[in-house]
Amino acid sequence: MKISKSWIDYLLWIFLAFGWFGVARVSYQNFIGTPCPQVMAVPVCYLVLFGYTLMLLSVIVWHKGCRHYFFVTGWGLAAAIALVGSIAELISDGGGVCPVSGSSSGIRGASAEGMPLCYISLALLIVILVLFALGPYKRSCDVPGTPATR
Repeated sequence: MKISKSWIDYLLWIFLAFGWFGVARVSYQNFIGTPCPQVMAVPVCYLVLFGYTLMLLSVIVWHKGCRHYFFVTGWGLAAAIALVGSIAELISDGGGVCPVSGSSSGIRGASAEGMPLCYISLALLIVILVLFALGPYKRSCDVPGTPATR
């Protein structure tokens, strides 16, 4: 079953928007006082928000070169943080590394319930990478007149 380019683009927009608004919510909670893990005094949620913003810009910007640089930079930043957070969440005693879903309490103790957001972000970023590769990236690599596009 072949999915049309427009459906791929719509799905990419939906997943990017979902990720951006989710991280924006966590960043806002951090801004008003709920803690977010930090790297050199910079809250990680702000870095992830910057990464998602670059990915959104990559589907807005028309210049093909900028599109790829924005996407790779944003995706790489967000994916590295999600991967490190997920690994730290798994190996730490009792978790408590990542904020959790369904909670406004930020970083939680081992007894709190909810899905760690770094897991959700990592899964979402994998889906976004696949959609970007099948949509905007594939179209920008297609050169009219080559055997692959005829």
